Amino acid sequence: MNSNNKNMRAPSLTGLRMRIVALLWRVGEEAFAEIDAFAWVQRWEIRRTWHAHTYRDPRFDALAPCRVCSAKGRCPTGLPCRRCRGTGRVNLLETPSSRKPERPSGGRA
Repeated sequence: MNSNNKNMRAPSLTGLRMRIVALLWRVGEEAFAEIDAFAWVQRWEIRRTWHAHTYRDPRFDALAPCRVCSAKGRCPTGLPCRRCRGTGRVNLLETPSSRKPERPSGGRA
């Protein structure tokens, strides 16, 4: 008794693959939910694939090499660079600290 019913189809391989990908995506979302929530609160960039999540703090875009010490962190005298405080990079979001707090800000003493 070999009869084929045209109304019944075998599940396609593409449909099965899509179900597996959807299942893996759902499992990944549940596994990374707490970390994603933390990253979202910190305003980090989140890149997702079905098997990995990548987090990046956009504040790193504000870092630039120090031009005073050529990103070495030390002046030619061997002392730490005052501009970058010896790190070799400056944060473009911070105002330059050209004045020290103990100096008067102008005017007569």
